Amino acid sequence: MCFFAEKVIVPTKVLMLLNAPYPADVRIKKETGSLLRAGHQVHLLCLRRKKGEATSELVEGIQVHRIDAGKNNYQLAFWDVIMSMTFVHPKFKAAMRTILKIEQINLVHVHDLPLVGTALALKKEFSLKVIADMHENYPEALRTWFTWKTNPVVRLKNYLFMNPDRWTKWEKKACEDSDTLIAVVDEMKARLVKQYDFNPDKVVVVSNTEEKSFLEQPLDATVYQDLKGKFLLVYSGGIGPHRGVDVAIKGMSHVSNPENIHLVIVGFGSNAVMQNLQQLVAERKLSNVHFLGYQPFSKFFSYMSLADVNVIPHQSNGHTDHTIPHKLFQGMMTGKPILVSSSAPLKRVVESCNSGLVFTAGDEKDFAQKVNQLYADKAQCATLGANGRKATLEGNYNWEHEQEALLNIYNKY
Repeated sequence: MCFFAEKVIVPTKVLMLLNAPYPADVRIKKETGSLLRAGHQVHLLCLRRKKGEATSELVEGIQVHRIDAGKNNYQLAFWDVIMSMTFVHPKFKAAMRTILKIEQINLVHVHDLPLVGTALALKKEFSLKVIADMHENYPEALRTWFTWKTNPVVRLKNYLFMNPDRWTKWEKKACEDSDTLIAVVDEMKARLVKQYDFNPDKVVVVSNTEEKSFLEQPLDATVYQDLKGKFLLVYSGGIGPHRGVDVAIKGMSHVSNPENIHLVIVGFGSNAVMQNLQQLVAERKLSNVHFLGYQPFSKFFSYMSLADVNVIPHQSNGHTDHTIPHKLFQGMMTGKPILVSSSAPLKRVVESCNSGLVFTAGDEKDFAQKVNQLYADKAQCATLGANGRKATLEGNYNWEHEQEALLNIYNKY
């Protein structure tokens, strides 16, 4: 008689690196939640931004370690310059070495390209395995993030130290030296494999799908109390030049019924970005565009589910075509139609699920034409919304399914 031992998954202790404060990042919250439920131990080294914030504390099962390396934009810019000189962040490296020694950790999970070099700098010393979680095409993101920057000192700093071509060369080296790469969309994986001639098995897609518990957020029926009876197009989330919010605003000049069709912008960006958008509204003399500013994540379900259409008007470029926003899957989960640009990942998902309409990225008139189509056909809106809800709740476009790809990576180590 033969007996086969059941495969035992040995819990892993990991150190994550995040050049931002925590808790704040939705993707990391989902990843760490899945790892903790699977029995892994998670340490997170991140920034301390708030006065009085603990340098070390347990946050929802994560052992969070915080360092002072930028409490405002000027300090962050300083450390960006220091890090970009050698692609190693000295303060993160020092703190990381201490944690690795004390905790006896040999697996590091780095969030985004800028800190990958810091982990690789200690790879040999601690016999580390390094997972590089590439949230976006960082070199191409640099091209778009600074589009609306006008300060000459900032522009010079970005040209000298945040030059996209220089970061592209570093990306190749960083990815080659990492043990596993995580991409958030198929398009990013295809780019890395083709551009750098990587083995496809080295790149694993773990997308920004949403947990079904998103629907358990309390519904605040008052979020649009001043716009009752209007047909609401809602953009929610961070705002930058690559997000295409300016295109949506321009599109509102061409909608069929400007009295009843309104665009609501929930979220914020830099002062330069917001001034640019507000100036655009003034120039076009639009009374059907509303800025609600920053809102807590706990209200996003309300803003999305009480919208008539959730819009994601991203520009199509080397950055947006290799990443995907959480709000796509959140919006689909609420059962409302999605209006997206032709940015490759957005177009692929929405068309495959038949969960919304696609307009040509950057084309304000095509944006308006698709808005007019949805405004005129409530039955189509209902069908598209139902398709999106089904794809996220019954299909594979949810975190409960997506997390398996992440856990499979950890099972190798």
